[in-house]
Amino acid sequence: MMKFLKVLNEKIEIWLINVFLANIVFWVFLQVILRYVFNNSLSWSEEFVRWCFIWFIWIGVSYGFKTKAHISVTVFVNLLPVKAQKIIHILINLIVFWCMVKFTIYGYEQILTPIVAKQQSVVLYYPFTEIRVGVKWLYISLVVGAFLSAFRLLQNIYDDIQTFKKGGIL
Repeated sequence: MMKFLKVLNEKIEIWLINVFLANIVFWVFLQVILRYVFNNSLSWSEEFVRWCFIWFIWIGVSYGFKTKAHISVTVFVNLLPVKAQKIIHILINLIVFWCMVKFTIYGYEQILTPIVAKQQSVVLYYPFTEIRVGVKWLYISLVVGAFLSAFRLLQNIYDDIQTFKKGGIL
């Protein structure tokens, strides 16, 4: 079980990003072929690709925190002593962590509202059924992405504090 959790911790964003990106590429390519070669198109692929893109973005935000690859402007921070830079770095991560926790909470509350609970996609149906996909699945991307981001930020904060205690550079 621990090995599974370790692999999940290391690979979950990569797996999800690959699934969503593969879907985006495949369905856009197929739609182009169908539209321009066969003069016909799928009615649902554009919305499905849009939903995959939104999920892709939110999972990508989490992956950016995991790899510490987000862009940051450090012009003024770099003018400070190294110890102050480390403290500011940890404080910024704490603020962003707080924002991600709020996104998770508010996103979850949004999903539970009657308006979102009743909304359904106009063109997306569950496979092999006549049941429309609920828009809540689109809103859940915010909750999942923000929760994963908060988790990754918590890992980063822990690592940064450990590095700070040892006197290393973040």
